[in-house]
Amino acid sequence: MMLLFSRVLAASTAVVLVLALSLGHLQTTTWWAGYDLQNCPNCKPIVDWSDELSRNTVAGVQRRKFASDGVVVLSGAISPVKVSTLSDEVDSMVDTFMTSVLSKVVLRGYRKYEHRLDTRSELVRDWAVHGALAKWAAQLMDVKEARLYNAEKIYSAGADNPMGCNPAWHRDTVAAPFPIDAKSVTINIYLDDIGADGPHGDALIFIRGSHKDLDTPPAVTGKRLFEPVIKVGDVLAHDPNVYHTPSGRGCWNRRSLQFRYVESPTTFDFEPIRFPHGPIPWTLAHAPGLAPHGLKEGDALAGPWYPKVYPEPQEDEHITLKGKAWGIFSLLGVAKQAQDAAAKLGIGSDDDCIADVRNESDGYLYYGFDGPVAKCKDWEMLNGLPVHKEGQMINDMKRLMEKVKK
Repeated sequence: MMLLFSRVLAASTAVVLVLALSLGHLQTTTWWAGYDLQNCPNCKPIVDWSDELSRNTVAGVQRRKFASDGVVVLSGAISPVKVSTLSDEVDSMVDTFMTSVLSKVVLRGYRKYEHRLDTRSELVRDWAVHGALAKWAAQLMDVKEARLYNAEKIYSAGADNPMGCNPAWHRDTVAAPFPIDAKSVTINIYLDDIGADGPHGDALIFIRGSHKDLDTPPAVTGKRLFEPVIKVGDVLAHDPNVYHTPSGRGCWNRRSLQFRYVESPTTFDFEPIRFPHGPIPWTLAHAPGLAPHGLKEGDALAGPWYPKVYPEPQEDEHITLKGKAWGIFSLLGVAKQAQDAAAKLGIGSDDDCIADVRNESDGYLYYGFDGPVAKCKDWEMLNGLPVHKEGQMINDMKRLMEKVKK
């Protein structure tokens, strides 16, 4: 019996060792990380942007519109041929954990989701770092220097979405790794013609001017509603703080790329005070101890993970990333910190809430999809998610829960 037990123990130990070694190897791969730690080595500018750079694409009217509305369309800004070449490139890129696992389990409204594409594609890096986008981003923000903080591929599941096609009103504030008052812009490149309605529908729609009041979600009807119709070659630029959503009406497999920029200099700010904060893209892309940037709260937002792109890229930032890919236990630890922070702040409680307390140095103490938590009495916890009582996320969540029950 002892001999049999010893053999079983030895076999079990061997299996555990093999699994540990396999997982250890897996965590060194691009598939697991969702990006290439080599950071696109030897990648050089390969696209001729002289035509786009020579035109006055972002003039005073576009800058004023972006400042006032938080969103603007740069019509015919890029050659459709360039967009088609980019489309072929991103379609050919191998799926990673982000698409193979997260989009199947967490991001079920996405057919494909990938981030930091600039670390593993010479062409995407050219668009993000060396092309006209960086210049236009700086001009729209009205800043002298700009940095890249993500380059994403988002393909909607469309009619294949098991939860159905619905709006999901939100601000991107929850996913930004810098102070809320830093100037930033998201450049959306659609790979197909798209509008708010079918057959080619489900484009992003916006509430103009909503980036100026973060404490209260706006009404989503009326004259402030902006529903752009985008042609291939157009550039849709929006402030991350503006209230927006996929229209939820076209229910089409939209394909888009998001190039995200922020002013420089600014500081790194990504404490676990955002919800949800766990196995989701922005946690894996920015959280200290998970993302390979090596930054801590208050550090200058800089380095190869957040490279300068305007007025010129810095060669000393185009280097191998020194950090390592995220780990399961580190991810769970960050998620628990976020949950503990929400509980400590008393979000959803009129009596015990301390999230109302903030000062100039700390800013807001918690962020949800509807924006920052300014007054606890305006928020409630719905199925573990902080939602503003006057926001649209609460209605979107209730509709989703009804569908799940059915």
